[in-house]
Amino acid sequence: MLKGTTAGTVTDVDGNYKISVPAEGGTLVFSFIGLTTSEIGVGTRSTIDVQMAADITQLSEIVVTGYSAVKKSNLTSAITTVKGEGIQSQPIGGIDNLLQGKSPGVIVTNQNGQPGAQAYIRIRGIGSVNASNEPLFIIDGNQMEASEYNAINPNDIEEISILKDAASTSIYGARASNGVVLVTTKRGSKQTKPQITYRYQYGTKERIKDNFDLMNKEQKLQYELEVGYKTQAQVDALRSSLAAPETDWSEVLLRKGTVQQHDLSFSGNTDKSRYFFSFGTYNEEGIVISSDFNRLTGRINAEFDVTKKLTIGNTLTVSNTTSKDVRDRNNVQNPFNAVYSYLPWEPEFVLNPATGDPILDSNGDPVYNLTRQGFSISEALKNNPENLRTLNTIGSYFIQYKPMDGLTLKSTIGANYQVYRRDYYVQPGSVLDGYVGDPLAPGSKTDNGHDRFQYNWTNTANYNFKVADLHNIDVLVGTEFIKRDLQSFTLSSKGFPSKKFVTQNNASAIVSGNTARTQWSLWSQFGQVSYNMNEKYFATASLRRDGSSRFGADNKFGTFWSASAGWNAHEESFLSGIDLIEQLKLRASVGTSGNVPDQFYAAVGLFGFGGYNNQNTSVPTQLENRDLKWESNFNYGVGIDFGILDNKLSGAIDYYSRNTSDLLFNRPISRTTGFNSRLENIGEIQNTGIELELSYDLIRATNFNLTLNGSFSTNSNKVLNLQNGGEDIINGNSGISVLREGEKLNSYYLVRYAGVDAANGDPLYLTGEGQVTNVWNGDDAVLLKDKSPLPTYFGNFGINADYKGIRLTTTFYYQGGNYIYNYQNEAVMMADGGSSGRGNQRVDALNFWKNPGDVGVLPRPAVTNVINDSDRYLQKGDFIRLRNVQLSYSLPSTLVRKAKLQAVEVYVQATNLWTYNPHFSGDPEVGRGSDESNLTLLGEFTLFTYPNTKGLTCGVNIKL
Repeated sequence: MLKGTTAGTVTDVDGNYKISVPAEGGTLVFSFIGLTTSEIGVGTRSTIDVQMAADITQLSEIVVTGYSAVKKSNLTSAITTVKGEGIQSQPIGGIDNLLQGKSPGVIVTNQNGQPGAQAYIRIRGIGSVNASNEPLFIIDGNQMEASEYNAINPNDIEEISILKDAASTSIYGARASNGVVLVTTKRGSKQTKPQITYRYQYGTKERIKDNFDLMNKEQKLQYELEVGYKTQAQVDALRSSLAAPETDWSEVLLRKGTVQQHDLSFSGNTDKSRYFFSFGTYNEEGIVISSDFNRLTGRINAEFDVTKKLTIGNTLTVSNTTSKDVRDRNNVQNPFNAVYSYLPWEPEFVLNPATGDPILDSNGDPVYNLTRQGFSISEALKNNPENLRTLNTIGSYFIQYKPMDGLTLKSTIGANYQVYRRDYYVQPGSVLDGYVGDPLAPGSKTDNGHDRFQYNWTNTANYNFKVADLHNIDVLVGTEFIKRDLQSFTLSSKGFPSKKFVTQNNASAIVSGNTARTQWSLWSQFGQVSYNMNEKYFATASLRRDGSSRFGADNKFGTFWSASAGWNAHEESFLSGIDLIEQLKLRASVGTSGNVPDQFYAAVGLFGFGGYNNQNTSVPTQLENRDLKWESNFNYGVGIDFGILDNKLSGAIDYYSRNTSDLLFNRPISRTTGFNSRLENIGEIQNTGIELELSYDLIRATNFNLTLNGSFSTNSNKVLNLQNGGEDIINGNSGISVLREGEKLNSYYLVRYAGVDAANGDPLYLTGEGQVTNVWNGDDAVLLKDKSPLPTYFGNFGINADYKGIRLTTTFYYQGGNYIYNYQNEAVMMADGGSSGRGNQRVDALNFWKNPGDVGVLPRPAVTNVINDSDRYLQKGDFIRLRNVQLSYSLPSTLVRKAKLQAVEVYVQATNLWTYNPHFSGDPEVGRGSDESNLTLLGEFTLFTYPNTKGLTCGVNIKL
């Protein structure tokens, strides 16, 4: 850039550049991330060559750490920074899904593959059994709810800081026990000239194929003949019937999804202002008929220097999302259940036996076949739409004043406003209406939604000063107030004259309706002191006190603290002569943070009101617990940051220990109280682990660079104390996982499967004492040691290659050590005589016991051999997945300049292209069963949920 102006340029892939300077000359400033900045006077020269050297200080970029920002080289805590360019141009709607594989110690699990679906983020293990395990999300100073993640356009993000240890999270106190994710959006810079950027992307998605290999028509008919479901005559009739063709239900119900994205942004500056504006659209068509997700976003970020001491600014984004969802419950309304259970000779429409053509109704439309379940999912997807609409407005406004050198006063007011609406319409005369509707009042509709307003007011004073030009001290004090107000409603009605009348005023009867209002607030004071001696020795301490409305009068307030230290050992004279070492930093931290219950009024006794005999009535709905208090998280850790071999090999190693005490849990209580449980503080759990992150520049050359990178993390957890007399506690709604002192969190609790009786084909089990029996008894369930849904190791690896503008990046993600109860596999390997076994099955189900002496087979299908929960379907969840491959090309600058552009990049990328899972049947990346299953434990149980997808996209990025 020409110093003192906004005029600038970029080099081409060979390092060549052109720039116009005034006749009187000037000074050129050469800069690049990771290299030293050089300033060279132009004089009368027309050609200026410059050689730039690696600069470890520049590599220590500024990192947002909470209410302040520091150089990475000065950090005393475990923080991972994800730059915006690392997550942009991804065919993913939400910022939560983009974080997978971006940081050691962080697991991101897709809820499922539904467009717009959220992800589950776990930082350094599981810290609670009943309260939230999600990290605190802060965007530009505003706390975000999970439902707001999709409101943010990933292309608007400048960087994301993931705070993992006590030293970085304690400043957020009661909300930070599960880590903190800080999102900073883009804004103009004094060092950049005005720029217009346009991004376009288009791609396709399809289901990640499983390895179930379902039976075709002939195989299923043979199976039903062998097990006695059908006679030979029935089988022969179906084989020859034109009304029973070969049907692949995955082709009937699934399709190739698409994703399309446009993004236009403007950024720049004047002498006194910086700005960033953007507008974006994201449209994703799901792989299931009647499922999609669409988003419109707009953003205005601006800062203005009123005087040299006074600056004002704002961040504002408005997002409107609409989506169509499919029912994801474990019954006939689930299209993915239908893909696996519908029989391969069942047609989508009723066919004429004589011609094989669809039979038409009075309107000329094909008549849907009700299948063996008496239900047509194809008809339901068409006639029972579920629509969701969300409008989010997220903004903050600040005023910053610097009355003297080193002192900065800042006040920020932020607000989030969300309007959410959902409607679910069961058309009169539809198949589902016949199932669940009122024949005297056909058709039904439910409208629900909420208006949510949250604001926060944060005030900070930051004073930075030096003592004797050697000691740098930074003091931060502040206050924060947060309040949320939620107003919700539900209205259900029935009796609609026609499917064309879809508003509630056309209903003949109101079935139910209610409104509700909830509020919570948080008041905090906090402070932090940081010490830096000559960029060599560092220490930081923080203190925060929170008061929350979610607790009773006895425990409204909690105090949280942290202390940390760091040592840049490479700055010591005894290491300065070692050329091998470029960076060597030691870190240590200790501190506390907290967690609150999800319920807003968990500590108080509640009453519900209704009516009886035309009189108002009330009834207790929740027991009071004045002793309820915060979950407390005590966290300590040590770490090393290093760079050797001219910084070609760099990385970090961390060890952490995280103890959560006063666990919030719904403890079972005597029903004589009128309740079956009460939220209490019951015990303590521990998480420990190691994190390793490495990057190696294998090749550094003028035109070719190749970097290898990867991470490896472990997590070991244990229940330390339950305060319940040593009894197991069933955790989760599936009933197959327990909490037991001294054991892994959520250990499986199942009857053990012992194979097949070779004499008669009966399934065999082990009693609690280990004796073989052919009788399943739930009382024989035992805790399966070291088997839980929680991964014990995970990480990523990949390459970044760059050759003359051609870039290749790959990212592999892996995890393992966890077990999954594979109900999805169980359902297609039933081998019993019940109705469940009448649906389609895997080809492997043909390998059942047929004759005495058969071994290595499934139990014989029989009415008495009903499948019950056992470890037969408990499988290892280890997998490696090629998460992303991107190949891009930056057009030569000489060609781009001719088009009056700054830069043009084209790319193609693939996501979830390949998966290796040797032990698991199906997709091992498991969320919570299904959206409507009410299962609470992540990764515990598979159901027929919306499958994850793989995709291929191409795009272009243009800078004007």
